[in-house]
This record gives sequence, C-alpha cells and structure tokens, in this order.
Amino acid sequence: MSIITCLKELEEKGKLEHNDIVEFNVKEEILEYRVQNNFLIYKSYKNDKIFDILEIDKIDIAKKTYGYEIENEFSHKNNYWPYSKSSDYSALTRLVTELYKIIEKQETGFTKFTRFEIMDI
Repeated sequence: MSIITCLKELEEKGKLEHNDIVEFNVKEEILEYRVQNNFLIYKSYKNDKIFDILEIDKIDIAKKTYGYEIENEFSHKNNYWPYSKSSDYSALTRLVTELYKIIEKQETGFTKFTRFEIMDI
C-alpha cells in the first residue's frame, strides 16, 4: 500500500494498486480516497466529491481516460466514482493522473489571475 499525494508521486509509482491511498488537495480541502478493485472510495458516502469540487463531468472524463464506455449503472448516479473494468488499475491511474493535472491547472490559473501588487502613490 502506498500513499499518493501528488502527480509526481503517482508518476514515480507508475500504477495504482488495490488499497493505495490517493489524496487530492483541492480548494483548501484534502480528500482521501482508497483504491478498490474498479473504483476509488472516499471516507464518506460521497465518492464523487472530487468531481463536484472540480466542477467536471465524471462520466465524460472517465470515458476519455479509461478508453471505454462506463457501463456500470451506479457510475451514473450521484455519490459514485465512475467504475472501471474489474482490476483495471491502469485505467484508474489514468483518471487520477488527469484529476491531478486539472487540480494543478486550476491552481495555476487561480494564482495567475489573482496576483496583484500594492504600489505606493
């Protein structure tokens, strides 16, 4: 079991495995997920919280990163992580990688557009 806290650590590990912990530090909140056989589980009932915070469509991004249609009926419901095929840890890794990239991009964009200087008049 590994604890992954950023994109660099995930890239160094290479691929997620069952019971790995994935932490997302997004909008001043730390979300901790545990890797299961075909989804990630959050400590509360709201497994799709990361998608809500990032304001992205979980099914669209999952289809793009998994490389196949999301067929499990629960994936489309609120509170569920989009299911991958059984034991497809490569697909889960691709989705988590993309989420880390989105977080980095949003943080960079936020920092870029909120910087200001106070000038003496």
